[in-house]
Amino acid sequence: MPEHTPEFSGSVIVLVGSFNPAIFQPEWFARNGLLPQGEVDSAELQVIHPHLCQFETESFTFQITTDRFTAATKPNTIAGPLQDLILGTFYVLEHTPVQAMGMNRVLHFAMESEEAWHRLGDKLAPKEPWNDILKGRPGMRNLDILTQRESPKGSSLTVKVQPSLLIQPGVYFEINDHYAASGSAGLKSMMEILRNQWETSQKKGEEIARHILEWAAA
Repeated sequence: MPEHTPEFSGSVIVLVGSFNPAIFQPEWFARNGLLPQGEVDSAELQVIHPHLCQFETESFTFQITTDRFTAATKPNTIAGPLQDLILGTFYVLEHTPVQAMGMNRVLHFAMESEEAWHRLGDKLAPKEPWNDILKGRPGMRNLDILTQRESPKGSSLTVKVQPSLLIQPGVYFEINDHYAASGSAGLKSMMEILRNQWETSQKKGEEIARHILEWAAA
């Protein structure tokens, strides 16, 4: 059985709450010691607006709106610094209202053949119900699997599987580890989860993807 190693991988942290996009300019991160000045100086600014800030640096991409803060690693960049960046950012902005957080892992795997690629889709989404009503060859374009966890309350895990747009034939996995905050300690509780669960969450994402690939190949 082939060893499944992603060709491209990345990590994303999303916070849902109330944000002021205009402050999150690259220079703000440098002033607060969150990003090296050299990385900030070479940042590519895309949008700076009261309702949207979007830019990328050598290591990260950022998109901040009034209700969502998203930071992601560049492909195949080590995930640990993203955790440090978010913990540092919201240590400075400790009174930011936050209602939810997602710790995400994204992975693109090359399949050993087009046959193996089709077999994965056929096993995840059987075609028998469709063959008699749809002409041609029905194929899976997107599959979302959601599991609600009992603890902590309001937490869930969603696994998205799609054909990869970067690798042919390839498969894309996106694993969203979601947590809901409650009460006035929303940001504090989310940062505590990020501090304690980040590495486990990232490893779990890869474990899920490899499990599905191995199951499909068996």
